[in-house]
Amino acid sequence: MDQNEPDIAQEQGMMTPFFPDRRACLRWLVQIPVIVGLYGPTMALAKPGNKPGNKPGAATLLERHPWMQPWIEQDGMTLVQLQNLLGAMEPDPRVMALMDHQTEAKPYFEYRALLLNQRRIQDGRRMMKKHHAVLARVAEFYQVPAEFVVALWGIESDFGQDKGHFNVLRTLFTLSAHYSRRIDFFRNELREFLLLCKEEQWDPRLIKGSYAGAFGQVQMMPSTFRRIAVDFNLDGKRDVVHDVTDSLASIAAFLRAYGWCVDAPLIVALSWQPGLAEWFAAYQKINKPWREWRALGMSWPPDTKEPDLDASLALIILEERQGPRYYMTFKNFRVITQWNRSNRFAKVVQEFALDLRRLE
Repeated sequence: MDQNEPDIAQEQGMMTPFFPDRRACLRWLVQIPVIVGLYGPTMALAKPGNKPGNKPGAATLLERHPWMQPWIEQDGMTLVQLQNLLGAMEPDPRVMALMDHQTEAKPYFEYRALLLNQRRIQDGRRMMKKHHAVLARVAEFYQVPAEFVVALWGIESDFGQDKGHFNVLRTLFTLSAHYSRRIDFFRNELREFLLLCKEEQWDPRLIKGSYAGAFGQVQMMPSTFRRIAVDFNLDGKRDVVHDVTDSLASIAAFLRAYGWCVDAPLIVALSWQPGLAEWFAAYQKINKPWREWRALGMSWPPDTKEPDLDASLALIILEERQGPRYYMTFKNFRVITQWNRSNRFAKVVQEFALDLRRLE
């Protein structure tokens, strides 16, 4: 983290929230006729798109980004707030570059080496011991194994040590206004971020996170935080930045919310057999009951319990040094892909969790 800038969600009263109260807004509005009277209507309306009664330049922001208009009409934001926050903001070129060169695009054996190593496994083991009591309560309450919670924590923020160095407001604005891929997603995340800051009384200009707009020890996107983050220690704050208890519980709450099944498998490696490449080409990203896969001629590894005929499975492929490896994935694997859509990411989480389980 950049130690020269404050982090998110400081103690209430130590940070002045950006969003003004009603009296401050009224005082500002009263001043508008004075400003226009001093400088004349020509000055006040100098920029194209301005209308009488608007702060100079505010309407220009909406002309450039009309997708912000519903935030005013539906969410109670104002032109003044949006203009002050975003009116002069420039896109961050680093964000654009990183979004086009994500590590999840690497072959699996390279990607795994970047995220999972002996140092991280040993640190994960220490975290399991250090936070054993909290993890036991979290695991019991949400019915999610502690090793998967710690694995996600370790991969996302190195157990809270690396929460990100990008200004979240600028990042989300960059992706909303200047990045065409998943643009609707990022525009909604910018909206959710502004609403979240208003609800939690955070200054949106001070929050740091990843190059995709995720933040905190759990690296949650703003919409996910608003829906799922929890105050597990009951101190009145959902603090996934400074508080380990809330962070671990919020990870478990996410997995449970997306349908984690207790004591259910995640993934099984398939033995090589004719037809795998053809089945993958025809049915990738399609979940099918095991009975249908078996009807195609697929055989289950003999050393692993065969799933129920109605179990929903998907066929994936991951790149190893020796060549492609095929796997059948279960619902719990797909739950992890709700956190990060990459199959490579979900497989690393699964392997990390197994390593933590062995080291207990």
